Amino acid sequence: MTEHLHSEAAKYLEASRDEQIHWLNTPKWFPYDTGNRMLEKIEAMIKHPPTHRMPSMMLVGETNNGKTMILEEALSRHPRRSIPEEEADQIPVIFITMPPGPELRRFYKQVLDKVGAVHRPSDTTANLESQVLHVLKGVGTRLIIIDELHNISEGKFTQQRQFLNMLRFLSNELRLSFICAGTKKAIRTIQTDDQLANRFKPYNLPEWKDGKDYRRFLYFLESTLPLPEPSNLHKSELARTILTVSERTVGEMVSYVKEATFIALDESSAHLKPHHFEIADYTSPSRRKAEAEQIAG
Repeated sequence: MTEHLHSEAAKYLEASRDEQIHWLNTPKWFPYDTGNRMLEKIEAMIKHPPTHRMPSMMLVGETNNGKTMILEEALSRHPRRSIPEEEADQIPVIFITMPPGPELRRFYKQVLDKVGAVHRPSDTTANLESQVLHVLKGVGTRLIIIDELHNISEGKFTQQRQFLNMLRFLSNELRLSFICAGTKKAIRTIQTDDQLANRFKPYNLPEWKDGKDYRRFLYFLESTLPLPEPSNLHKSELARTILTVSERTVGEMVSYVKEATFIALDESSAHLKPHHFEIADYTSPSRRKAEAEQIAG
């Protein structure tokens, strides 16, 4: 009986151990209320008619609490596509990971690389900017996602201002929206620019708590585990254990359950049991930090 499994996960019940590990390590989207609401807002931004003041979003949350998961799901829903009547492929959404420091030339080169545009390493910032404007108009970009925006704080104040001015300039010139994601450090940087602070509506991803949304998340997470019998994590006391040990962030919850599943597969267990979590190769974030500090002296 495999009614508890997603159809893709069911294919791995009889797969090799390596194939099962590969499947478990493959990134997946697990529906939950906050994530679904963010995706709806992102969809509305992509469909927003061009205007001189395009809406933008600042997605704020602690490390490993689902920011990148949401953004990658949004990207997957708007892939690059070829349209016969268009000269170039259409690329509605571009995903950039913020490099260490707000250096404009490096950012422009990242954008051009993402769309596959050829550029010379020796090009000036002005030339790269002009090319970005030309190329993004041609490929119909409606949204630029910048993950890890808190990296902007690694630069000097003047560099930060130049980078923020660039975001406003691109949005105005191309009539596109931005989604920037990062920790609270990122939103503090955005708030230093009154105009951007007004454009970038902040959305916080709170830490998880036990409740209907969390239990529903566990239900969908379990449906991806290639185990022949249901573990009913969403109904069991293990739900509270997972929430507590993972310290209430979605990425850690997924990692903890995944490591327990590796143990279950090793034992050829039909479903997850408490002892799989007890001996799983998983360490909570606070414990990892304490151990690192102890090693560092």
